[in-house]
Amino acid sequence: MIELNETSSRLEQNKALIRRVEEAWQADDWETLDDLFARDMISHAAVPYLPPGLSGWKMAHHQMRRAVPDRQVTLEDVIAEGDRVVVRCRMVGTNLGGLPWAGVAPNRHRIDMEWISIYRIEGQRVAEHWAINDMMRLVQQIGAPPDLIRSRVLRGGWPVLG
Repeated sequence: MIELNETSSRLEQNKALIRRVEEAWQADDWETLDDLFARDMISHAAVPYLPPGLSGWKMAHHQMRRAVPDRQVTLEDVIAEGDRVVVRCRMVGTNLGGLPWAGVAPNRHRIDMEWISIYRIEGQRVAEHWAINDMMRLVQQIGAPPDLIRSRVLRGGWPVLG
């Protein structure tokens, strides 16, 4: 019974860590993110054309925050097993700042997209990360040119569903 309680407690600690990660992203709290990720963290979901790891994610987040300053992210599901925590997130907002990487000016289009992230925890920090998102839905919602969608998906520039 003690082992079960210890396992349950560890899983709850891991879930709390990832909730802190997601809250730090929402608050643009870079220092907290630095504390929550291992320095040698491995990302299997690097953003194309940006540096690997946390520094690239911060750049991508900053670009998205400029494009969608009213963005709100909710954790729809948080599931833990062993050293992994899985979250399903939903972001809603409005394209108020434009997305230059997609060739889209500010257009007040509403955005509603989801993604799933898997975090591996080691030493109370994120050591590894995988993610998949509905990028196809995002670029359609913002009004990106259809050629952008085809060229990025064909080149493997984004991990997409569908």
